[in-house]
Amino acid sequence: MQNGQIVERFMRLREIELPRVMRLIDEVLQQSTPAGSGLVEMCHYHLETGGKRLRALLPLMVAESLGAEPGCVLPFGAACEMLHNATLVHDDLQDGDRQRRGRDTIWERYGASRAINLGDAMFYYALLLLQRLDVPVEARERAASRLLHDTLRVIDGQEREFLLKGQKAPSLEGYFAMVEGKTSGLFALPLAGAAELCGAEETVVEALAESSRHLGVLFQIQDDVLDLYGDKGRASRGSDVGEGKRSVLVVHALNHGSAEDACWLRGVLDRDRAETCSGDISEACALFERLGSLDFALSEVSRRRQAALEPTIYRTQETISSLVDGLCDLFLAPIAPLMAERLGGKSSSGGESRIILRVASRIRESSSE
Repeated sequence: MQNGQIVERFMRLREIELPRVMRLIDEVLQQSTPAGSGLVEMCHYHLETGGKRLRALLPLMVAESLGAEPGCVLPFGAACEMLHNATLVHDDLQDGDRQRRGRDTIWERYGASRAINLGDAMFYYALLLLQRLDVPVEARERAASRLLHDTLRVIDGQEREFLLKGQKAPSLEGYFAMVEGKTSGLFALPLAGAAELCGAEETVVEALAESSRHLGVLFQIQDDVLDLYGDKGRASRGSDVGEGKRSVLVVHALNHGSAEDACWLRGVLDRDRAETCSGDISEACALFERLGSLDFALSEVSRRRQAALEPTIYRTQETISSLVDGLCDLFLAPIAPLMAERLGGKSSSGGESRIILRVASRIRESSSE
């Protein structure tokens, strides 16, 4: 199966199954929340900011690839999506982001204390959504255990991100360890968890968990790059630099630039974000270019893509292998033109790349509605 078809499958499931996912989420919100609570209003407001809904649909794609009915893991997809959005609510507050896809973030609209309450509640909504799985109790308990462990992994990754900010010279190893928790955990859960729910062999479940480790890094690096070289759906270009985030570009530059370069970059990162101007962002981009940080990031993306496809079990699991390869295309679509320009092309054929970009554009457009 060609990767373009994988992306079309994602779009089809998004159009057909996503409304069912969102209805289930609303049902659990209404039935589980005390009457008169502001949690439902805030949760609806946050979810209305849109998004690709990757974590909701990845379990359904795994089920399809394994020959199972996608609907059997729909509550699991809803739980994964709720968990992901819980982390976004907290992240926006911790990072000081006032806008998400053109709308006020929860803490900006409702206040920091209420944002904390909503994020906390959404973790529990995720567990309640798992209770809607029509599977034996033992399978549901394994799914809940996986969700809890991956939630702790994601929170640990968020904690590591703050530790990186406090380090004068953060290492690339530290950056990758942070991402393999914070971002990879939110891919391992829907992919490996869905495979386990569908009764896949343990080797397949483990292979998807390993691939997710690399998919998470690949996804995060494209997100880091997109903040400066694309449209991330925030109020202004370079928001990550403004908030002092230690992205892969920053960490590479701090490790490869002169003492003067590092001192200047840390000065920009550590000042109040309101004091960071467009000129600082442009100078940071020029520094990343001069030190080879952008090329390093894009090369690491290519390496991680190859690593995600390395598990030997994929040689006999063509549909799963095609899924992982297609997800790489889907994740990288926002920076595909940049990668083609800097690295001289990508694994997909020209025609297939155009299909992926076209479908990804449709996803981005519908995500902002």
